[in-house]
Amino acid sequence: MCTDIFISQFPTFTPPFQSLSHALAREKNIQLDVLRLDLVHPKISGNKWYKLKYNLKAAITHGADCIASFGGAYSNHIHALAAAGSYLGLETVGFIRGHKPKLLSPTLKDAAEMGMQLIYLDRASYREKHLPEQRSILANQFIDNSRSVYWVPEGGSNLLAVQGTQEITENEQVKQFDYIFAACGTGGTLAGLIKGAANHQQVIGVPVLKGGGFLQGVIEGFLRDSGLEENKQWHLWLDGHWGGYGKTNEQLHQFILSIEKDYALPLDPIYTGKLVWRVLEGIKRDEIPAGSRVLIIHSGGLQGRRGFPQYYK
Repeated sequence: MCTDIFISQFPTFTPPFQSLSHALAREKNIQLDVLRLDLVHPKISGNKWYKLKYNLKAAITHGADCIASFGGAYSNHIHALAAAGSYLGLETVGFIRGHKPKLLSPTLKDAAEMGMQLIYLDRASYREKHLPEQRSILANQFIDNSRSVYWVPEGGSNLLAVQGTQEITENEQVKQFDYIFAACGTGGTLAGLIKGAANHQQVIGVPVLKGGGFLQGVIEGFLRDSGLEENKQWHLWLDGHWGGYGKTNEQLHQFILSIEKDYALPLDPIYTGKLVWRVLEGIKRDEIPAGSRVLIIHSGGLQGRRGFPQYYK
């Protein structure tokens, strides 16, 4: 596929909205909708489409023929990057946290089949992934020195990702909402949503990892470095992580299954399931004023459900 044709397919339209007419929302006269970013592309799903958009353009502009990044065994970012590389004819390398498993996860199996080279790093080496000298060591050790490498951070979060994700909230259809909610992992998506939001809107992030308060500084850094000069309304709800990143229990699984059954809205237990649960809790606790117009950003990630047999009985 011609790279120009593929890049031009990054959507300029707003993905579909879905009404979530939950009893809690109806009781408080709250308009509750979901922006279905999971439907923008079959493989480069959700916010990853927007986070990779300008990174891919930059890689091509700089003449890179290899894109390298980092992630775990069920990483949505790794899956999306492998797919993008296969479309663009670019070599991709994924540095994966932990030792190589005896059986690849469905995510890593897909990534390998899409042509991504998988390299496994021990925890100590993985913690140093942000250091330029560590990346230089990894490139020299695992990537052909004839390749021109473009590095994308774990989760795809950098200023180019902010540039892409701000387009989500710059759309006029999104401006009608008072509150915008999104799950947080590395902070890049939320920073973009904040930057693109109107001044009357409140953007609220729900970190899916325990101790997510550090994301406050990360997001502030993205906003500052992206040149945002006006004050936007945003904050984090830190109690929606269900024990930490990747932590779930049967109560959460049953909640996700009930939402899918009642509203035909598929969720994943790492990001969007926790997000929707926390928004409904916020309505129940009157943290969201009655009569508000609320938008939940569905950030995709449904491929990660394959690690949970509860959804395939």
